[in-house]
Amino acid sequence: MRLLIIALPAYFVWEMLQAPAFTGMPPSWWAATAVCALAAAGDGVIVLAVFGIGAGLYRDWRWFAPPRPGRFAVVVLTGVIVHVAIEWVMVHRLGRWGYQPWHPIVPLLGIGIVPLLQPLGVLPFVFWALARTEPRGRAPVQGLGRAIE
Repeated sequence: MRLLIIALPAYFVWEMLQAPAFTGMPPSWWAATAVCALAAAGDGVIVLAVFGIGAGLYRDWRWFAPPRPGRFAVVVLTGVIVHVAIEWVMVHRLGRWGYQPWHPIVPLLGIGIVPLLQPLGVLPFVFWALARTEPRGRAPVQGLGRAIE
């Protein structure tokens, strides 16, 4: 629950700030805000998946605390791969949105730079904030085949 309490507002702010870089947004401010809220909810699903991947990979439900650069790097790389794949499909296969003429495109990937920056900035922030809010002195949690500290 804490993960989504941290992630959803962070991703909503990101979505609102990056919206001008895209085409296909509704002209109404309220409708565009709703689109950004829906995108933030989708980002929340991705964050939950990345959390689950981290928990499985490190066999630890609290893999994010304390923050460890190596663990964060693997999880951010996972986030980049997922975001790039989704962005490419949404732009090139489904035509859900496009980029403003001034929005730089990443060579070889064929996606805008802004969607690539999202998992590089927001995802580590979310897991850092989650680690910062992790209660101290909690009893070990049983899961993933062993006691988790």
